[in-house]
Amino acid sequence: MSLSVRSAGLIRALIYPVQFDPRPLDGVDRVIDTVVKPGSLGATPEEYRAGIHEALASADRLSSLIPQDHSEDVIRQYLAEVARRIEAASLQ
Repeated sequence: MSLSVRSAGLIRALIYPVQFDPRPLDGVDRVIDTVVKPGSLGATPEEYRAGIHEALASADRLSSLIPQDHSEDVIRQYLAEVARRIEAASLQ
């Protein structure tokens, strides 16, 4: 399964703020506060969560969606944590 254009855009919006962070997992709360909660790109938290799940189920290299140095595993762990926190905070 390939990532939809919309989901790819949402994933880029989530990766962009942590692209230079040494540990992207440390930036999860900041990204939720600055990207997810305000509805960046006109998306609801549920759309971000669904986009993450689509991305994680895809075979696409998520780490190549924007130029950055993190491994595929690090990006996938980061996105999984963003989704988990969206669900835990009942932002859906």
